[in-house]
Amino acid sequence: MQNLLKEMYTADKGLVINLEDEIQRGAIVLRDGTLMWPPPPSAKPVPAAAKPAAAPAAAAKPAAKSGAGNMLGALAAILLCAAGIFGPPEFLQHLTVFLLACVVGWHVIWNVSPALHTPLMSVTNAISGIILIGGMVVLYGGGEGSLGLGGAAILLAAINVAGGFLVTQRMLRMFRK
Repeated sequence: MQNLLKEMYTADKGLVINLEDEIQRGAIVLRDGTLMWPPPPSAKPVPAAAKPAAAPAAAAKPAAKSGAGNMLGALAAILLCAAGIFGPPEFLQHLTVFLLACVVGWHVIWNVSPALHTPLMSVTNAISGIILIGGMVVLYGGGEGSLGLGGAAILLAAINVAGGFLVTQRMLRMFRK
C-alpha cells in the first residue's frame, strides 16, 4: 500500500491518479460518482496455455441499486471508524486480521468452480471447529457475558462442524461405486 501511495502522490501536485497505469486503474472503484469497477481487461497478451476456455456470452444485467445496501455500507464504515478511534490496540489488531481473512476468504471462494462449492464449503465448515476452541477459551476466561457468548459459540460451531462432516461424508458416498 505504501508503494502504491508513493506512486500516486506527489508533493507538488498531491494525489494524481494515472488511469493508464494498470495497477492504479485496478485500485479505483469510484471516480467523481462514476463506477470504475471492474477495471478493463489487461492489455498484456496472455499465453495460449493460460487462456481459459471460451464461455458462452450471457446477457449482462445491470446491478440494481439498493438504498438498504448503501445504508448498511455507511453504517459499517461508521462502526469501523469508531472502532479505530476508540478501540484498544489489541482489538484493532484482531479486527484487522479478521477483516483481511474475510477478504482473502472471499477471493479464494469466488475463484472456485461452482461444481466444487458444496465439497469446499463442507470442508471449510468442518474446519471451523476452531470456533469451538475459541468458545471454550471464552468460557474458561470468565468475565461478564462469557457464559452466554461462549455457550452460543460452542453450540453454533458444533452444529456447523457436525453439518460440515455430514455433507462431506454424503459427497464422498456419491463417488463410490
